[in-house]
Amino acid sequence: MMIIHVNECYHPVLGGLEKVVQKIAEHQAKLGYEVHVITSRYGAESECVEEELNDVHVHRVKAWKLYYQDLMIPREFCEGLLREADVVHVHSQNSLFNVILGKKAKKMFKPVVINFLALDYVKLHTNRLIRFFGGLYQEWIQREAVGIVDKAIAINERDHRILKEKYNVESEIVPHGIDEKYLTRPKDERTFREKYEVYEENIIAYIGRIHPSKGLDVLVKALPLIARKAGNFTVVIAGGGSEAYRRSLLKLSEKLRVEHRVRILGYISEDEKISLLDASKIFVLPTRHFGEAYPLVVDEAYARGVPLVVTDAGALPYRVKHLETGMIAKMNNPESLAEAVIALLTNDDLYSKIREKVKRVKILTWRQVCERISKIYEDIHDVN
Repeated sequence: MMIIHVNECYHPVLGGLEKVVQKIAEHQAKLGYEVHVITSRYGAESECVEEELNDVHVHRVKAWKLYYQDLMIPREFCEGLLREADVVHVHSQNSLFNVILGKKAKKMFKPVVINFLALDYVKLHTNRLIRFFGGLYQEWIQREAVGIVDKAIAINERDHRILKEKYNVESEIVPHGIDEKYLTRPKDERTFREKYEVYEENIIAYIGRIHPSKGLDVLVKALPLIARKAGNFTVVIAGGGSEAYRRSLLKLSEKLRVEHRVRILGYISEDEKISLLDASKIFVLPTRHFGEAYPLVVDEAYARGVPLVVTDAGALPYRVKHLETGMIAKMNNPESLAEAVIALLTNDDLYSKIREKVKRVKILTWRQVCERISKIYEDIHDVN
């Protein structure tokens, strides 16, 4: 079977969705499929236009990029490649680039699978102009995607319900996966603690993109409140991203006199990431991004047995059960975030109860995700 994945960006471009497409494509190649990815050159201008990465054939096409990345328009379409495909798998209906290429495949009578995520999220945006004009765009692009899909995949219960109730589209829920080593590697907090010399008993960890949409400034603002009730703790922030935002976080921590409690490490390796989770008392995701559909790090934290504190943004309330597998705080609210963190740091019974439930959360590996997706591909061909 020849599979073509379509997404506006791909490795080495960093991002959650880019990582998802890469993991699925590479695992499918390991399973013996012929796997191609059609993507744009955006963010990978210095890379080869055509190359093979880990047995995945990558095709980077010219595209016009407007102000927002989701408004990217392909200038090339790889028609010859699309004609040979057995299935075309589009990742995210929010991308104009993705939907245009999906429509091109549909005109060639190719089966189109679409991963739907973060449906209708722009309508919740705090900026009125973005909420209005972005909402109009999202409404239109969603209907375009629904019009070409042969099999819809939702990655969470929220989007599954919207597809059914709003568009009468049945979807299969296939969450993202994690690397198997998150489930099998022995517990190891020494690697992280010794390398970065973080010896405080209570580590509050954030791992992800350093960007204003992730609400890390809200976390820093919560620290003086947490310090009044909880004693020995350090916040460790790990990840790449905006250097200007990183500097602003450091200045804010100095202003609030909590700089001694904040470590911003930048990018860390996957092994260090696992060790940091093992060393952490709590994992916190203070995001203010309304489109949070499926942050991979949530399952990675679950796999290492770490309770979470997240905000009520996007689909996170479907991923973290309040007072069961973690705590849910109000978005953009330092007081609410602090209250949730304090509860876990100071209430041993609550912490133990949540940690036990975290250990029982069912997590899929990427191989298991790809097996489910392969079954969807086969079902399409059986119907046709």
